[in-house]
Amino acid sequence: MRPLRIAVEQAAVAALSAALAFWFIDEHAAKAAWFGGLVAVANTLMLAWRMRVGAQPSGKSPGQELAGLVRSSLERFFMVALLIAAGLGWLKLMPAPLLLGFVLGQIVLVVSTIIRGIEKQ
Repeated sequence: MRPLRIAVEQAAVAALSAALAFWFIDEHAAKAAWFGGLVAVANTLMLAWRMRVGAQPSGKSPGQELAGLVRSSLERFFMVALLIAAGLGWLKLMPAPLLLGFVLGQIVLVVSTIIRGIEKQ
């Protein structure tokens, strides 16, 4: 998995979804879709950072490694929840385009990971 490449692909899909939202709805929907896509990009970049840190030899026990994995998952979950809450509450963005942009970004993450996994075999 190459998370930085996937983040670039997610950003491209976020830009495309924002353009489509602008074309078919209005600029407010485009901003919301763009923000949702960027939340997915932030999630992937945090995953990349945690993978890089986790790949370094640390001398930790398997239990400590598992605890770090769970902590990393919870950190990403709360970061995404806070960013979406900020988009909906503080920035007053449209909910449906924001969530659609985020979901499209996450789909890019899943599909890219599957395709790259198949390419390795």
